[in-house]
Amino acid sequence: MKKCSGLLTVIFTMLAFAASLKAGEPDSSTPRILLNGQPAEVTVQDLSGFGTRPLRLLVNRNNKARGEGFLRVYALGVSDGDLLTAELAVKTAGVRATVYRIFRETDGGPRYLSMPSSNYFPEPKTGEFHERVESAGEEFLVFVFEKTDAAGEKNIQVRYFEERVRKLVIAAFKTNLTFSSLKLKMKDFGGDETAHFFERDAQLLIDRMTAPQEILLFRLWKKKAVEPAAGNR
Repeated sequence: MKKCSGLLTVIFTMLAFAASLKAGEPDSSTPRILLNGQPAEVTVQDLSGFGTRPLRLLVNRNNKARGEGFLRVYALGVSDGDLLTAELAVKTAGVRATVYRIFRETDGGPRYLSMPSSNYFPEPKTGEFHERVESAGEEFLVFVFEKTDAAGEKNIQVRYFEERVRKLVIAAFKTNLTFSSLKLKMKDFGGDETAHFFERDAQLLIDRMTAPQEILLFRLWKKKAVEPAAGNR
């Protein structure tokens, strides 16, 4: 059960470990995000490098099977203390919108996975997700939209995080020799089985979602602080 959360960490861990990630131009479907009340410059994440091959293949495979644009990856520059407001555009009735977050609490420390938000929308509506950017280094968010029949219909992943507040530790990620598949190794240090690691394949985790309609991934990279001019110090 808890293993279902591995999909999100697999995706974002690959982004974090990519050697070089460049931003592309935004497209017409780019989600709207505000930083401190102003429209943010959200760009399409470039996945053309070898380091991002597993994620690129995952995106292409699922877009081919479920429709172009089903799985999309974006990037956004942020600064410590920014107030981020993301629009969650629910396009049809009966949809659960869930937000997952991957972050570090200290520089060089372990990565954690949490679920800060999961809400059911009986009718089409634009919801909002708010966060004050305070993580160490870059951070990752994933928005998952699933078609459900009722508010009480929750997949095993959502139920796992709702049992209590959890921060799963990402121990490692794995791929095969051709960089065509991904598995994530994680551990729940606050659970009852704290001695056990578990691994799950990314594609399997997508397939286990409840009628997924759309998955949006965001890499939040930290802007360098601008030092004041010598005369203003």
